[in-house]
Amino acid sequence: MKKLLLLLPLLTGLLVSVRGAQDLPREWIDTDTGHRIVQLSTGLGSGSLYFTQYAFTAGGTKMVMTAPQGNIDLVTLSTGEIEHVYKDGGARLLQTGRKTGALFYSKDGALFALDPVTKQSRQVAKIPEHGNIAAINCDETLAAGTISAPSGARQAAPAPRPARTDYTPGTVQIGDIPSQVAKHDMMDRRLAERVPTTLFTVNLQTGEIRELLHGTDWIDHEQFSPTDPTLLMYAHEGRQWKIDRVWLIRADGKSQPMLVHQRTMKMEIAVHEYWSNDGQWIWYDLQTPLSEDFWLGGYNVANGQRLWYHLPPNHWSVHYNTSPDGTLFSGDGSDPVIHYAKAQDAKWMFLFHPELIPDQPDETPDQAHMIQTGKFIPEHLVNLGRHDYSLEPNGMFTPDGKWVVFRSNFRGPIEVYAVEVAKAK
Repeated sequence: MKKLLLLLPLLTGLLVSVRGAQDLPREWIDTDTGHRIVQLSTGLGSGSLYFTQYAFTAGGTKMVMTAPQGNIDLVTLSTGEIEHVYKDGGARLLQTGRKTGALFYSKDGALFALDPVTKQSRQVAKIPEHGNIAAINCDETLAAGTISAPSGARQAAPAPRPARTDYTPGTVQIGDIPSQVAKHDMMDRRLAERVPTTLFTVNLQTGEIRELLHGTDWIDHEQFSPTDPTLLMYAHEGRQWKIDRVWLIRADGKSQPMLVHQRTMKMEIAVHEYWSNDGQWIWYDLQTPLSEDFWLGGYNVANGQRLWYHLPPNHWSVHYNTSPDGTLFSGDGSDPVIHYAKAQDAKWMFLFHPELIPDQPDETPDQAHMIQTGKFIPEHLVNLGRHDYSLEPNGMFTPDGKWVVFRSNFRGPIEVYAVEVAKAK
């Protein structure tokens, strides 16, 4: 009997691959958590966007999904109806526009906007040679990206601008790699290459290219503020304990970059940064030091306040996200075999309820300038015990805050799912 129980997960996985996902229920209650799960996609190899990429349109009622061969689908969240809005293939989907709901994608050296109603695409910008575009601002007037020197062109780059250490408010898919060892080796090599890189914006009305920053740091993960069309966050990429990662800059071509989080201890890391829905907060995975003590760090761009939420043991997640109203957080779990955190029993989709640590009487006079701390009270949403974490789940809340969308291979093929925040009745 014991041997049979050990074989059951393998037999179930084999059954999934033989029968196909179409034979499995598209809606069920997770018996380990009591939360309802709905499968949104119906095509093998469909995916949701990276957790930082805005994916919703039609007033938040529809969500964009990637489809095989570089095609694009839209799913109506209330009914599960799927529209194949782009069928020409080869598209690299970036995000939906927060103003018009257009689906922005790049293809053949150009940036396009697809109208989700008419299903017609129009070219909105040419992408510079050796460049890529990663983000569209909130009023859809600018796109941001980087230009990197081609392989073999490792000439000296212009000296980077000095970093600011202050910030005055108002002035300023990603692919998966199956082997974490291969990914870490790649990151070390890429950082050491010191490739000349330019951070730039392109005006989507005029086509004007504006260079914001030059250097030899590895720059990526550009993210415009959801509410401020000129405020751009970007990352210095590499092994996290070797870099100060999270930065802000104004997209005016004159502002200096500002470091969001300065590391102060050996092996401290700040990574996987993202914006809150209201554009007030930047949140990031903070470890002090690596694999020992875990926080979700927050920086308020309006007033400079810092807020750190402490995670309970064995709840570290690859990515976190925040509900639209800012009252809840999600985590997509982790695998102790492939992740540094080595969190045990963390293969879950998590819901985190934040609580502030209360102040004691007679606080010190300068306490207002200190870091506010809190803690996360965890809740299990989905059992991901059978999920292979070489694929990142990338959880994100729907605009109404009632569901968390994620992708998973826990039933065999990669599909897109949504889990209800409220427990099933």
